[in-house]
Amino acid sequence: MAFVRRDDDMDGPDMGAMNAMGVPGYFYLQKIFWVVIGSVIAFCTLLNVLDHILLWQRQRSLNAKPKSFLWTFYATVTAIAREINAASLPTYQLGWLKIRSPPLGRTIVVLSYLITILVFCFYGYDTTDSSTWDNIAYRCGCMAQTQLPLIFLLAGKQNVIGFLSGIGYERLNWLHRWVARILWLTVTFHMGFWFRSWAQSDYILIQLKTDDMTQTGFAGWCTLTAILLTSFLPIRRLNYELFLILHLILFSGFIGCVMIHVDYGPGYVWACVGIFFFDRVLRFIVGLVANLSVFHRHVPGRNWLWANKATLTPLPGNVTRITIDKPVLKWKPGQHVFLSCHAVVPLQSHPFSIASLESDQKLELLVQAKKGGTSRFHRFASKHIGLPIHENSGAGQQKLVGLEGPYGRIRPLRQFDSICFLAGSTGATFTVPLMRDIVQRWKQGTPTVTKRIRFVWVVKARDRVTWFQKHLETAMADVEAIRRNDGLSDIELDLSIYITCDEELEASKPDTVCEPPSHGDAEITTIPTREPENNKKKFDDKVEVKSVGSNDNENQGCGPDGSCCCKSTVDEEKQGTTCCCCVPGSSTPSSSSVSGKDELAAHLPSLKLVAGRPNARNIIRKVLEEADGESAVVVCGPQGLRDDVRRSVAALSDERAVHKGSGAQGIYLHVEGFDY
Repeated sequence: MAFVRRDDDMDGPDMGAMNAMGVPGYFYLQKIFWVVIGSVIAFCTLLNVLDHILLWQRQRSLNAKPKSFLWTFYATVTAIAREINAASLPTYQLGWLKIRSPPLGRTIVVLSYLITILVFCFYGYDTTDSSTWDNIAYRCGCMAQTQLPLIFLLAGKQNVIGFLSGIGYERLNWLHRWVARILWLTVTFHMGFWFRSWAQSDYILIQLKTDDMTQTGFAGWCTLTAILLTSFLPIRRLNYELFLILHLILFSGFIGCVMIHVDYGPGYVWACVGIFFFDRVLRFIVGLVANLSVFHRHVPGRNWLWANKATLTPLPGNVTRITIDKPVLKWKPGQHVFLSCHAVVPLQSHPFSIASLESDQKLELLVQAKKGGTSRFHRFASKHIGLPIHENSGAGQQKLVGLEGPYGRIRPLRQFDSICFLAGSTGATFTVPLMRDIVQRWKQGTPTVTKRIRFVWVVKARDRVTWFQKHLETAMADVEAIRRNDGLSDIELDLSIYITCDEELEASKPDTVCEPPSHGDAEITTIPTREPENNKKKFDDKVEVKSVGSNDNENQGCGPDGSCCCKSTVDEEKQGTTCCCCVPGSSTPSSSSVSGKDELAAHLPSLKLVAGRPNARNIIRKVLEEADGESAVVVCGPQGLRDDVRRSVAALSDERAVHKGSGAQGIYLHVEGFDY
């Protein structure tokens, strides 16, 4: 018996709230769904407005403490929410497989959305009653349809939800993926209940062979399943460019199937098309303005057509520095751009954090060569020149490049009393500009709430220090000059560079312990820094890092560049810490004292190197103990470091009873990742 849709099964165009059985109508539930989504967006917008009011208030008073009972109550609620959001279980290692638990906050958001969809799909129906299966199938189909615009709203680079809530598109992308997965589940319910109903009459195959609506619906489900399977992280990491192409093709096919399959309420599908083209057109316009010289005739030295020419310079650690002198683009610290260079990497565009400030009059990107386009950048830069030793060697290859952006948002850090930056490897491209921006405000005499900065950078080997040596030296010299000449003794910049043997920054394996290297027994040392330009004495800007008692054989260390490094966690504040070089299979660790050597005059700053992994919890705890108001913790780097910092902040917030009567001030956490 062929299926015939009954008119009384569907709400009419009046979109009535209830049908004859007292069950909410399909179209009515679609409206209620968007009322719920709109309420959530409005709430996030309100929080964004409150954050801006808080920034204005703190800038006026130069104090990061709550000013009234209402603001104290808001801080308490915020602290509880932050603890819940950051909490997560440890990472478990099962052979080659790593099992990570997502942050509790994300889990709650996804489960809440899933429960909402399940309620909308099944409320008022008995799933064991076969007479309701057709109605449930209709309901699930309508709820699948109404979710489509939300997926497109969360996916766009020019993101309306992000603009209202103050959250960058890249921090909404995980939610885009989970909403799409729940859409797949909703579509599966829609198809499953039709199959369940038809199976009573052994009618499934007949429908698939003869009914156009069934055929297009099944094709849409298969396409959506393919999208789901190809969107998981291992597939994206395998070949991100291929993933993007497949994603666009498959989603176009899915939308086409839906448009043919659905014969009612096409507005949701057309809304998706409108959102997609709005994002693409706006991105195209932004790209034209950022790249065509016709919009920047006032800037000298431009190509007659194209505004951006970049110099590609190879750096240690398979990193390429891409530099654009006197860029026409405007940006803020912590933002990123999409870069394309079709002469080197055809038909590809990659996101990279901007590693410089506007005041540098150059836009710098540091690109880690892994595979695909990033490795081609490094091969091109290294093709005709040797690997430069110094940061300012000036060697490089120039090519025309295209820019899109900038993108990315972070709460202004100048509103926090103390800031703790933790970065791993090229994650410093995110934290270094943010740190330099605060130091620059101090130097210019701009009133800021921030008084203390703790900066920690974790690298695999000491030759990576050259990536940012000049910037770090200058920042420390500026702070020292401000403290000495301007009398601002309350500001502080504490900077440490940890050198490990590990790029991923995961916890050490149980059979890996530390032993002292044969060439020395020191763990902490310093890099001599250059004297500020206004001082007479000049110093070489080379990196000279050697353990006390070391000889001239650079290859005797345990690091990839012959330096001292360690996978084990160390505490630079303590003496007698386990020494620096890790070797598998040793039975007991050997200990040695921690030594330091400052090769400059006592009043000059120095870059401190520590062999080992940082103890994130102890570092953050010390910052919080000295803070006079709310503090910020900013981390960018590999997943292992991000997980460690996130769990540390959640534990410290609970341990110190932040804003719960103990007097401990709040902790704002910003976690920036660079996974695809």
